[in-house]
Amino acid sequence: MINKAFAKLVVEIDYHANKWEAKTMEEYLNYSLDLLDLLNYFSSALSHLGLARLSLSHALSLVKSSPSSAMERLKMIEFKSLRKEFKDQENKEDEKKRSSSDKEWVILQALLELRSTGFWVCSIVLAGLCGDDRAYLKMRRAVGALSNPALINLDSIICGVVMEKGCVLKEVRELKDAADCLAAAIASKNGSDAAEEMQRKLQEFEKLLDGISKEVNCLFSELLAGRKELLNGIRIQKP
Repeated sequence: MINKAFAKLVVEIDYHANKWEAKTMEEYLNYSLDLLDLLNYFSSALSHLGLARLSLSHALSLVKSSPSSAMERLKMIEFKSLRKEFKDQENKEDEKKRSSSDKEWVILQALLELRSTGFWVCSIVLAGLCGDDRAYLKMRRAVGALSNPALINLDSIICGVVMEKGCVLKEVRELKDAADCLAAAIASKNGSDAAEEMQRKLQEFEKLLDGISKEVNCLFSELLAGRKELLNGIRIQKP
């Protein structure tokens, strides 16, 4: 949505990439490359969660035939924490000064806003997928300062919740709880209701992963298309 808003702005002010100055092109290329790198970690986290879902599904299939094996597999399943060092996002003072044209300045400021807001949103979702509050705090510092007052207030609220309760998506937490309940039910030799609840949570979780994967793939394609368009424009400009 944020990238689409930026694309709409470019069209509305009639200032396409082939008109940008070198520093604006560099800012966009750096931003898109950093975001592509972050999307790779989304893919890794989603892949791991997908494998965890399959393992839970396999454990569920063993409840009736081999309860002990089901319990053993349930205990072995872990949800991956993020292990990545995020570099700080630079807010260069010279980029806040007026460029040679008003349109150039507008695009550059929009890119800076796109970077800070986009990475902030991604940091929340990615840390939630990984269930690692330390990763969220690292990414939050790496994103740098937000300029939108509403987002600053929201960020403060989210940070408070993370510090108090941890950072994990509701669906991930519910799936973990369902797995724990199933293990307890198997131990008490009454796992039928818990197995049904687990099956329902697995189906919901699969839909969640599919939805996020589609969004990640769509954004990945948009970024590659934007980079290709800009690089093609640079080649055309060369004598």
